[in-house]
Amino acid sequence: MNLADNAVKHNEADGRVAVSLRRTADGAQVEFENTGPGIAPEQLPFVFDPFFRGTEAKRARRDGCGLGLSIAQWIVTAHGGTLLVESTPERVTTVTARLPSRL
Repeated sequence: MNLADNAVKHNEADGRVAVSLRRTADGAQVEFENTGPGIAPEQLPFVFDPFFRGTEAKRARRDGCGLGLSIAQWIVTAHGGTLLVESTPERVTTVTARLPSRL
């Protein structure tokens, strides 16, 4: 839910949000992609830090306290998976959760 909420909340006004789910060789992968302002490359290493809020989120005064990705990472990791964030500012941001079929 946090990942879907972030994709919508951090999108641009006339932007696009896409969600995809696919089976992988060892489990499943779900992706959330949006066309929002994106995350600056120098900020990407910190997106999973509790209470971290990117420059664009602060500038736009979006609701939130910077816990969404931290919580999502904890949940995905607890299930033996991984969470990855990729972003090209002013184009697209993709958050990918990969979960194994068995622990």
